[in-house]
Amino acid sequence: MAQSVVYADLKFAAGPSSTVPDDDDSPYENVPLGPVTAEPSPGRWTRRWRVPTALLAASLLLLLLVVAVVALGACYWQVSRSLQDTSREHTAEQGRLSQELRAREQSLEQTQLELAWARVELQRAWHEGNISRTELESRNAELRHTQQELAVLQEEMQEVQGRLNTSKSTVSSLRACVNTDCCPRGWVLYRSKCLYISVTKKTWQESQQDCSGRSAQLLVQEDWPSFTVP
Repeated sequence: MAQSVVYADLKFAAGPSSTVPDDDDSPYENVPLGPVTAEPSPGRWTRRWRVPTALLAASLLLLLLVVAVVALGACYWQVSRSLQDTSREHTAEQGRLSQELRAREQSLEQTQLELAWARVELQRAWHEGNISRTELESRNAELRHTQQELAVLQEEMQEVQGRLNTSKSTVSSLRACVNTDCCPRGWVLYRSKCLYISVTKKTWQESQQDCSGRSAQLLVQEDWPSFTVP
């Protein structure tokens, strides 16, 4: 809806001023109101709307600047806080890694000491093992030698036992013939022969002469093996 605008020309009359103004001399004039279709001046409307537009643009720019500053401040705060958290985490991780490194170093030193001790024990055991192996081989050699000697002794004992059995048989036969009268007194019967056993030590010639005097024959090894006589 269009709004009516009334324009009036003001006229001021020159003259002496009076304390009470007259109705005819009033600076205001009654102008009858009526429909006016006059168009406003384009210049005034442009000046009237140009100032609010610039102010609005400046306000928008200021608002955008404030929003940008706030956004940048928030981003900076977030980035600063993230960097602080990262720095704290890095410091904690560095401390944990340092402790772990020290623990690993101590464990490595302990392992090296145990390895050196194990090497010493291994060398000692190897040396003792060599000594024990040498002693074992020596004892085995002695045992084999003793077993051989034992085998020889057993053979000799069997031979002696055989001779002893033969001697016992011979003595038994001789004792059986002592009480018989088949041989002269002091003689023994052995395998259908009368034997005289002299207890006197004599030479072969003296023994030969003694046997000739007794009308006997000297027993020699070729005629009668010596092992058959006790």
